[in-house]
Amino acid sequence: MVTFFTSTLMLSCVGLMLLIGLKRYELTTGRVVGMRVRPPVSRFFQTVSLWVERILPAIVRMYGKLITRAFLRSIYLVSAHALVRVEEWLERLLHALRHTTDVRRGMGEASAFLREVSEHKRKLLRAQGTTSNTRHKE
Repeated sequence: MVTFFTSTLMLSCVGLMLLIGLKRYELTTGRVVGMRVRPPVSRFFQTVSLWVERILPAIVRMYGKLITRAFLRSIYLVSAHALVRVEEWLERLLHALRHTTDVRRGMGEASAFLREVSEHKRKLLRAQGTTSNTRHKE
């Protein structure tokens, strides 16, 4: 890495010295080197700088926005699909719970024991209701 940077620095120094030498030659002799080539080269570099400074960044911004929108849209669709799947799973779970917790009603009449238990529960509830009413009245 150090070799790369050192060689780049040396090449830049040599190039700069050549340009300074060429400019000194033009100033001392009064002759312009590459007079016919300079206008097309100037137009070429103006075009290149226009592309580098204006057109390419605009294209990158435009495609960056398109890619970002597409990415966000795909995240939205994936999350919506996942939520629908979770909702379907919860509905199946709720359906299963409803059918497992249903009270099974027998077709026949309740046994004597169950009738006694329900009558006892009713008496207890009535007794609690009267005692709670007396408490509220006080």
